[in-house]
Amino acid sequence: MKPLGTVDSSFLLAENRKMPMHTGGLLLFRYPEGAHEDWLHETLSGNDDPDAVQYPFNQKLAWPLRRLGLPHWVIDHDLDTQYHVRHSALPKPGRYREMFALVSRLHSTRLHRDRPLWEAHIIEGVEGNRFALYMKTHHSMIDGVGAMRMLRAFLSNDPNERDMPAPWNTPRYQRASNDDADPRGAAAATVGAMRGVFKFAAAVRHRDKHGMVAPFQTPMTTLNGRVTGSRRFVAQSWSLQRIKALAKTLDATVNDVVLAMSGGALRRYLRDQGALPEKPLTAMTPVSFRPADADVEGNSFSVVFASLATDIGDPIDRLRAIQSSMGEAKRLLRGMNTADIPIFTSIVALPVLVPHLLRFSGRTRPTFNVTVSNVPGPQENLYWNGAPLEGMYPLSIVSHGQALNITVTSFGDSLDFGIIACRRSVPHAQRLIDHLDEALVELERSVSVA
Repeated sequence: MKPLGTVDSSFLLAENRKMPMHTGGLLLFRYPEGAHEDWLHETLSGNDDPDAVQYPFNQKLAWPLRRLGLPHWVIDHDLDTQYHVRHSALPKPGRYREMFALVSRLHSTRLHRDRPLWEAHIIEGVEGNRFALYMKTHHSMIDGVGAMRMLRAFLSNDPNERDMPAPWNTPRYQRASNDDADPRGAAAATVGAMRGVFKFAAAVRHRDKHGMVAPFQTPMTTLNGRVTGSRRFVAQSWSLQRIKALAKTLDATVNDVVLAMSGGALRRYLRDQGALPEKPLTAMTPVSFRPADADVEGNSFSVVFASLATDIGDPIDRLRAIQSSMGEAKRLLRGMNTADIPIFTSIVALPVLVPHLLRFSGRTRPTFNVTVSNVPGPQENLYWNGAPLEGMYPLSIVSHGQALNITVTSFGDSLDFGIIACRRSVPHAQRLIDHLDEALVELERSVSVA
């Protein structure tokens, strides 16, 4: 049996009907040249053997007696692939709008805890001779970077490769258990993490308006109330080369531009509603510290809080303020080793987790306003049994107090944005996609004028 860590278990403890704690990915494929109408069915036909399901998809939760203590992962010997792998078809003409509506509904429902915590949905009938795979996994099982590596593992950069298994049947390395970890190492890591917390507190005390951001120093907005269980998913792709060229001109990173686009889009969205606060919005940004050769399961990330500078009208000045805020946050993490970071993350995450556990999140001032994640993805063109991958759209978590989540991943020459929102708290979420494009164009025009 493999015990869950504290961070992994927290996603189970915080979950309820209105706050499912799973993440997902929508992969869009074009059928291979010359594929017949039964191609997808025949290609998937060899992936329904429960004994072929690979780790971690063959794992389910086992709880201690009376559920006192943390759960463990155990092998599910009664796994039912027909339950986990499902098929849907869009009504004609199969527009992206209908696909996103279907995925919105699928992402709204919780995963059953008596079974392995994942589902895969094959979606046929997408316009342009395409099909899609929507897959969701519980955050206690795998984090965003791990999910991207999992999806990359079942794809190939060879368009001629065939007989490729589905992701749940793709073998991968199983990490050794950490049950025998040295307690002296854990104690040293705790001391190192506490040093990080003290540095964090000192940096907050001496921050400027757009410097280090502290929890509970954020404005209350319409994005930060209670949520329902209903979700709205929208997505869009932009050229990665276009973003990189802009970032190079501005002496910035791609992530800086992503945050600036997000800040500009949220400024427009809230201003149009007459709900833009005077103080800048704060973003929580996960930062992965997963080693390059690590396995996919579990969670290996920390978080930083950064200003989105939504109080600044000029797009270049907004980006510079975001750069300054992110720079201070990252300098703090760079001062810690990898053993310190998980404990530091658990401590810093307490203001986020405790309101969820005590059921008063969304009723008080938020620890942050929105999550903006940038998960690195594959940079080459990829295929599954000859079907070219044309889009990789991430879906994350919405919770009480944070009704909006923006997640970005890179794929080939594409930067794919996935936005998940509470349908009631964030009406007309599609407008955020339009505002992201407007914010990008505004940055480009400001550079050309300068």
